[in-house]
Amino acid sequence: MSEENKSDGLKFTERLAWVGFMLFFVVVLTIYVARGIGLERDVTEANRELLETQMRLAQYTRHEVPRPADVGLTNAQIVAMQRRGIARPEVRLRNDLAQQPELIPHEPVLGGSMYFVPDGIHILNDRWVLATFEDGHIRGQMLLEYEVVHGNVMWQVIESYLE
Repeated sequence: MSEENKSDGLKFTERLAWVGFMLFFVVVLTIYVARGIGLERDVTEANRELLETQMRLAQYTRHEVPRPADVGLTNAQIVAMQRRGIARPEVRLRNDLAQQPELIPHEPVLGGSMYFVPDGIHILNDRWVLATFEDGHIRGQMLLEYEVVHGNVMWQVIESYLE
């Protein structure tokens, strides 16, 4: 075999390898593009289903009451009360109010005595408390305003009612 035939054979083999590589590359690229188009369709379908589900959920929840307001003392309010002389504000406020049944502006019935229900005392914020009271026969609630001065709590009844 002559040198020229070997050279032509190598060029042909080299070209055949490049054509094979290019064909392989085109096939892989086609598969990649086809999968991308399929995935795009899947994402579009999922987004459509999500939107339909959200719209159905909105129909079910359109009459719901909005989320209730947060109640209780914030960290900043607790720190401010600690500066005013109350170490554990929520516990101290509950205990102080529970020890002052004379703040209840309603008379007991059938020989009972009015007292604050310990689990019914709710600190709303750094200014107001909602408290439940009873005498064993009748029950009510009241809204109180309070102020902390030098470790002492001063209470004022805003409103009360019997249930």
